[in-house]
Amino acid sequence: MSAALDKMIAVYRAPGPHFGPPHTTYDCKGVTEEDLQAALDEGWHLQFLDALAAAYGADAVESDDIELVDDADLDAPPTREEMEQQAEQIGLKVDKRWSDQTLSRKIEDAMQAG
Repeated sequence: MSAALDKMIAVYRAPGPHFGPPHTTYDCKGVTEEDLQAALDEGWHLQFLDALAAAYGADAVESDDIELVDDADLDAPPTREEMEQQAEQIGLKVDKRWSDQTLSRKIEDAMQAG
C-alpha cells in the first residue's frame, strides 16, 4: 500500500450506489486530511451510521435494524428486491419484465446520468 493511501480517511454519504441496511443505500470514499473539511461541508460524514441517519432519519439506523453480514455475503449480487428499492429511490420506473441484469444496467445508467 502506498504512503498516500495510508493517510486516507473514509467518509460516508447516503443515499448512494451501495446497498446498506434494509431500505438504505450509501456511498463512501477516501479523502486526505487536507480535503476532509471540504467533504464534510459537502454532506459527507466520518461515521457510517451518521450518514444513514442524516439521509433516512434516526429510526432507520437503530441497532436492532442493522444486521451484521458474513464477509462472503458482501460479494453476493444484490437481490431483485434490493435493486427495485434502489430504483425507486433514484426515481427509475421499473418494468417488471426486465431481467435482473437489465434492471442492474438501467440503475447504473440512471446513476451515471444523474
